[in-house]
Amino acid sequence: MSTQMTIELSAEKPRKHEFYRATLDLPATDLQIEDALSKARFQNESSKKYIDIEEAILFDPSHLSVTADDIHMLNYLAKRLDSLSEEDELKFEALYYARTRRLPEDEQIQVGTVINMTYGLDMIPLAANVGTDYELGRFVVENDFDERFENVPDAALSYLDYKSIGKEFRERDDGVFYGKYYVPTRYHEPDNLYDGTHVLPESPSDSAVFSLLVAKAPEDDPDEVPDSAHWLHLPESKDEMNALAKQLGASQIEDCVFYDFKSSIPQIDKCFLRSMNDIGKLNDLAEDYLSLSEEERTMFKAVMERRHVTTLDGALSAFKSINDYEFSFDAEDADDFFKEYLAYHVPTNFDTRWLDGIRSDIDADRLLQQLGAEVTSYGIVSKQHGSLFALTGYDELEEYELIEVCGQPALFSDTRIPDSAVPEGLYRYDLRCGEDDLLDGTIEPYVYVNHGGSILVQQPFEFGEDGYIQLDEDSSPNFIGVEMTAEEFAGRDFTEDINDDFAPIGGMNL
Repeated sequence: MSTQMTIELSAEKPRKHEFYRATLDLPATDLQIEDALSKARFQNESSKKYIDIEEAILFDPSHLSVTADDIHMLNYLAKRLDSLSEEDELKFEALYYARTRRLPEDEQIQVGTVINMTYGLDMIPLAANVGTDYELGRFVVENDFDERFENVPDAALSYLDYKSIGKEFRERDDGVFYGKYYVPTRYHEPDNLYDGTHVLPESPSDSAVFSLLVAKAPEDDPDEVPDSAHWLHLPESKDEMNALAKQLGASQIEDCVFYDFKSSIPQIDKCFLRSMNDIGKLNDLAEDYLSLSEEERTMFKAVMERRHVTTLDGALSAFKSINDYEFSFDAEDADDFFKEYLAYHVPTNFDTRWLDGIRSDIDADRLLQQLGAEVTSYGIVSKQHGSLFALTGYDELEEYELIEVCGQPALFSDTRIPDSAVPEGLYRYDLRCGEDDLLDGTIEPYVYVNHGGSILVQQPFEFGEDGYIQLDEDSSPNFIGVEMTAEEFAGRDFTEDINDDFAPIGGMNL
């Protein structure tokens, strides 16, 4: 499917005259619509909600009346438009223009009316290379479309007022010159097929979590997409997947390749499926995702963002851990959460409108940092096993252990350090445990399986093509025996040997 329109969803925030917003390309799957509604907080029944069409490919959206309840109708319209042939697209554009060009400025048409314009287009004829009243007049006369001119001698044809003849027919036909065509829109007689409840036949892709365009692995050109490629919609049973593989000429689905990947989970893309050998894990994740409630799916996506997941194993781990986090879906940013946090702790008879005008630019970020919470597209998420509304002192900045790793000083935490806790000028990485814990582990941008801790450094690491740094006995963490905050570490000059200022306690003791 190709995008036919882009819409913006907006819902008013509870305590101030601002809006949650989300954009969505249509047509979309049911789960993609659900995701946009979650991001725009449409689940809050008391808020005012709006839908605006930001862009439409085949029509001018300024003439269309849209309400917050019309998202599924708009998606239906987008699917209808996507199904039109090139010729029917032209007829639809001309018909829409003809029906809206004389509308008063304050009058709009309903979405259902436009949907019905997508039916019955085969009844509208087209006249190619006719773009003016003069050309239309000649077309009418030369093709004997008007009996008044059937017996006019050829010698007299040059004296006919073709422009007037063409204008007469155009007005009678409610015709439109569109591109290089003349479109007589009066022949359109829709059956009013859309009645507000009529729906298109459901496609397997509508409810799919993932869709892959799969085919047997090519034997010659690896970039060639064979004509036999077929869409596989997940979740699916193993038997059905292997049946499709056999249909494509492969013995099992793992022997196939995929050429395209569509996801209803924005945090997961084709990079997660590094090999078709992982198709089982991807299918398990799709089944797990559909087993969740709508609220739990939102929680899962928020945790995916919170943990910066980049692998299938990480996604499956995030699925198992969603109950380890607390969420605030009403708070869109640090400022929102700061006021929600204060409102949570003040007496119940306190008028929270006093909080609306508070400027909390610095303190809001500080609060998130001290709580270890992070902002996501769906709201605020606590650190794992943490609380969003735990009382915390103003100066209670977390201290980390000072270590030396790979020849440079670093701060170490055996739990994950959130991005919100990283001061400007520092870089955060994760440690993965090996068979001998961290002595043969790795340093990576993000780790979710066998996580051994997080570090902050003043100079970024270069990971090369492998995407990680292998640790050994010489480069593994050496604990100095000193604790300090990230801010203190960021402001300290370690140009001298770290052991000149701090007495080490020896190598890592695990």
